[in-house]
Amino acid sequence: MLVWIILKAAESASRAAAAKAEALQRELNEAQSRGTNEKVDLERKVRTLQERNTSLQEDADEARNELASLERQSQHRYNELETRYNTLQQSFEELRVELDTQVNALQQAQQRLTKREAEVGEMESEIIRLKAQSGDQDTLAVIKRELSEQVTHIRKLEGINREQAAELKHFRKVQKSVEIVEEEKRALENKLRIMEDLRRELSEQQLKRQILEDEKKAWTSYLEGQAMAEGELQFETPEDLAKEFIKERLENASMVDRVGAIQAELTGRDETIKSLEDEKAKVREELEKLKSAGSASDSKSRLRLERQRTLAVKEVEYLRAQLKAFDAEENEFHAETFDAQKSQRVQELEEMVDNYRNEIQSLHTELSALEEANTKQITIVGNKRPRDAEDDERMGELRRKNRQLQDEISKLQTEKKVLESERRAQDKQLRSLKDSSRIRVLELRSNPTADAEALKLSTVRTLREENKALLEQLEVKSSSLSSSTAVVPRASLEAARAEIDELHRAVADKEKKTMRLKQLWSAKALEFREAVASLLGWKLDIMPNGRVKVTSLFYPGNEEDGENSIVFDGERGTMKVSGGEKSVFASEIKGQIEFWVEQRKEIPCFLAQLTLDFWESTTRAVGA
Repeated sequence: MLVWIILKAAESASRAAAAKAEALQRELNEAQSRGTNEKVDLERKVRTLQERNTSLQEDADEARNELASLERQSQHRYNELETRYNTLQQSFEELRVELDTQVNALQQAQQRLTKREAEVGEMESEIIRLKAQSGDQDTLAVIKRELSEQVTHIRKLEGINREQAAELKHFRKVQKSVEIVEEEKRALENKLRIMEDLRRELSEQQLKRQILEDEKKAWTSYLEGQAMAEGELQFETPEDLAKEFIKERLENASMVDRVGAIQAELTGRDETIKSLEDEKAKVREELEKLKSAGSASDSKSRLRLERQRTLAVKEVEYLRAQLKAFDAEENEFHAETFDAQKSQRVQELEEMVDNYRNEIQSLHTELSALEEANTKQITIVGNKRPRDAEDDERMGELRRKNRQLQDEISKLQTEKKVLESERRAQDKQLRSLKDSSRIRVLELRSNPTADAEALKLSTVRTLREENKALLEQLEVKSSSLSSSTAVVPRASLEAARAEIDELHRAVADKEKKTMRLKQLWSAKALEFREAVASLLGWKLDIMPNGRVKVTSLFYPGNEEDGENSIVFDGERGTMKVSGGEKSVFASEIKGQIEFWVEQRKEIPCFLAQLTLDFWESTTRAVGA
């Protein structure tokens, strides 16, 4: 019974091992198909990335050639504009000298005109006085003649003044054109600075290229030296060497993992073998016990039968002796009844002998049945070994297939990791090429370059989506491995750092541009104030909230009375005189304010009248 239970357990264990081996076979087939599909996908992605890299490199070469042609064109245009600027600058200097001469002549003419007007006024007053004193006709004729001469001279001066005003307008137009040329000059200087920056970047790129070429030559010499030492060229480029190095490192890591798994499997097998050997020893002990128990029972039955046979033989001899004694006694004492009793006694003894024989026969039958049962058990136990040997052979074959499939899976995983590293390198090259293409070029809306750029942008967008999907898979795997450990891809971290650096550079450029614009506007504002002061005679001060303070150059004020200025508020439409309404300056210009501002609402005429009044008072003070 115990042997039958052991056999049943061994059969169930064999079936479980076979089912487990079939499950492992299915899992290995699925892993192999999945690895094949992933390998095909990765190879397709690698080919796509290589094609994109080639196209991007071609685009970069085209951009470099276009940059060089643009640089030559810009240099040629800059030389032409510089020559034109020098010519215009020389013309401007000549015109400025001529303008200064004309302005001086105009000022002298205006001074003479003012002087003549003053003389005319004095003469008119003298005429009035003379008319009041005397009615001499000769004197009046002389005075009229002088007055007509003065009027003729004044008209001539007015004609000269008009001509000089026309020339002044012409010179102002020329000055505007000169200012435009100066603006173009500054724009060209900015372009020149940009070209200098581009030239510097080009020199830096050429230096980097030279460094890379030197590094490439060093790698080439190293690889050629290795090829001469080993007899064949294993690696053509450093990239192949790096790929092989990464592949060897991944294979080494996979081998270490496999060694660990094999060691664990060997430990499990050793424990299984030890348990099976212990079970085998127990089964052998049980068989020995069964054999010894069977042999002991056989020997006991044999001894019992021998004793019974001996007893039966002795009893038969005893009965025969009794029969002889009985026969002798009957023969002596009962001769007449001897035959009937003897025959009856003999019959009884024969029946007893038959009973003993039947009992011995039944014992022999039971003993033979026990021997047959022991023989069958021994035969069944002996036939168990071939079935175990078949199961062991099948398990060994399945293990070999499992090991082969594991080797293929490790190779596929190694190839997958190599392809992923190549993909990361291609992504990094794409990002570097994208960062390097920061040049802004004027172009048509629909052209081959724009179409290629749109294609590149769509490609980059697709790659970003793939990268996002891979990052989600990585986050899922990392969360399944360890929920408390946060994992960030190195490529994402480097991309974020590069983006932050780019933002810092953009902010620095913006600040520099803002500072230059402030300096430019400050210089322009100063030039504008000087131009207004020299042309209109008023000094302008721009104040907050839309206010403007004007101060006359002919009547600026002094330290005792304070500054003579007027503040115009454009938002409110008001005007405020320095010192208040009761100040000396306010009382002096009160009449002009009432006439020009309050009545006629003409601020330019008001300022022009004040300029003339202040100039007359200043001229009179100088003459006095």
